[in-house]
Amino acid sequence: MTRVRVGVALIAFVAAAVPQARDVRAQQVRAPAGEIQPRYTRLFGSDTMDMWAPVLSPDGRWVVFVRQEGREAYNLWLVSTSGGDPIRLTSGRHADESPVWFPTGDRIAFRSDRPSSREAPQSYVMTLPVDPRTGRPTAPARQVSLEPTVFTPAVSPDGSRIAYTTSSATRIAGISVIPSTGGTVRQLVTYGDSLASITGLQWSGDGEWISFVVGTKGTNARTISRIRASGGAPEVLGTARMMVGPVVTGPAGRHLLRRVDLGPGQGPTYEVLSPDGQAVARFLLRRNMFAYAFTPDGRALLAAQSNIVAPIRVVPVAGGPVRQLTDAREYDWPAGWSSDGSRVFVWTASNGHGVLLDVPVDGKPATEWPTPSEARSGLVSRDGRYVAYFVGSNAVARPLRILRLADGHVREITATSFTTPGSYLTGPGGLPNGGDEFLYLERREGRLEVWAAPPEGRSRLLRSFPASYAGRTSFGVHGNRIAYWEPRGDSVTLFVAEGPDGSPRQLATVARNPGQSEGSAVWSRSGRWIAADYFPPGDSPRYRVLLVGVGPDGRRSVAPRLLDAGPMWGWQIQWLPDDQGFTVFGMTGAGSETHVYLVSLREGERPVVLTRDDPSVRWGYELSPDGRYIAYPAEIPRGSSLWRVDLGDWRR
Repeated sequence: MTRVRVGVALIAFVAAAVPQARDVRAQQVRAPAGEIQPRYTRLFGSDTMDMWAPVLSPDGRWVVFVRQEGREAYNLWLVSTSGGDPIRLTSGRHADESPVWFPTGDRIAFRSDRPSSREAPQSYVMTLPVDPRTGRPTAPARQVSLEPTVFTPAVSPDGSRIAYTTSSATRIAGISVIPSTGGTVRQLVTYGDSLASITGLQWSGDGEWISFVVGTKGTNARTISRIRASGGAPEVLGTARMMVGPVVTGPAGRHLLRRVDLGPGQGPTYEVLSPDGQAVARFLLRRNMFAYAFTPDGRALLAAQSNIVAPIRVVPVAGGPVRQLTDAREYDWPAGWSSDGSRVFVWTASNGHGVLLDVPVDGKPATEWPTPSEARSGLVSRDGRYVAYFVGSNAVARPLRILRLADGHVREITATSFTTPGSYLTGPGGLPNGGDEFLYLERREGRLEVWAAPPEGRSRLLRSFPASYAGRTSFGVHGNRIAYWEPRGDSVTLFVAEGPDGSPRQLATVARNPGQSEGSAVWSRSGRWIAADYFPPGDSPRYRVLLVGVGPDGRRSVAPRLLDAGPMWGWQIQWLPDDQGFTVFGMTGAGSETHVYLVSLREGERPVVLTRDDPSVRWGYELSPDGRYIAYPAEIPRGSSLWRVDLGDWRR
């Protein structure tokens, strides 16, 4: 994980309180216009090189990319699309990043800290001439801008100007334009301290306009705008929410690409947006693959894939050594535990097909269960007899099926489960199901419905909500009770309702940043407590957990209080069986460091880092029902590869 490739993306991901593997975030409730089936072409791969940010040259002959070399060096390299060894373009302990081609194909613009001192590094726009026949640099890199702290350069269609974004220690960000050979800078627009980021810089085909996306601190709102390259006030084109990481803009700013992940353990999901922010297509990339740039014709993407394996490891909650349960061959993911906590169910791959492992914690041999090819991940019932899984990635009509492992029988629960970003479900204790039932959403007749399906038998309706709730709240289920959020301007209220017709009861109202999405509201095992993700309002909110006591009548029994859970950004709350505490997953704020924390409800007790002795990176976990262990995938990097991802004629 690198500071550029992942750092910005993950900050956006978790600052919006993105929870566990079943959560996604976005504004749009409507379905994308079409599902894309990408076609993949591997351009280059290495077992030792850590690569990202690939960009295709205008003639399609070369791909420039960034390679991390040591802890502090980020250099530019070039590789031919027809094969051959990569060519080094820059060297040294510098940060050369965000490469972009000139339309002539004989020069590259990028941002770099080369002109600054190591004691006080700053980024500037630089250019490097490249021989389009050989791919070799023809002269040293040249500094273009004098303005420090530069991000995301974009070259005009005629190659005469470079636009770039800036930021400062006073949290003022802006967009500037400079001649590509250096000279007088024109500052087009600046934003004050409410700004989170400016991304997606792209020139129009005629060079008259520059489109960009603006984010606001503490929220997941994104404004799509454009401004004349000659100056003037920016124009708002539309809005969108929860763009995970930097926005990828298509040629001439005619479309955008945003990530709306299905969560840890699954491949990243992307949506193609029109300039006003409407989703027009959706597709799923392979696991650990990230898109960085469109090809010049807009029909394909350049992507990088980290070749990472992740064996399952377990750690005792009460303290003890880390133990590895599966081999380091695939990216494994915990799908749940047996009811007695003696076995963990693991999704893995064998010969290119998904399989489910039943792995004893005591080290005995695992049992492998074959699964349908359409089941790439899913939830396992506590008795280990059933697997519930979704088919495809369509947001409105997504089939939900249950597999009976004993004989391979598959039963379709519904063909139209609703999986819009922002509306996710947790059961008692923070489980992704309702104990002996599987939870899901459906949209029917203008309503959003919460359903529970037993492994065998008919589903039951838990409650119906207005369709406008889709994408703006999560749902925590305990028996017939449902906890949910209602945002109201600069505050948000937590409600509990019982059954399809019970009157909602207000439990707590807390302040928030306008536009910020709400995280999970998780019931304890007994139903006495609700623990909810919470980010207090402010420019740099630190993650807290809102704790509320609930009585037998569904009313508040204990006044709400805020708990310091440990991480800077957190999600995936899971309760201990005795209701005396819970575990939570989160990031420390130091690079890509992630941990699982144990949080006690007892006054004065500090959170405990359960994974402190494991230096690996992980992106999720599962707590055993008996509260004795946590299981998680521990990432092991093994090089990376560059890909062309063809999207076909999705615009037809």
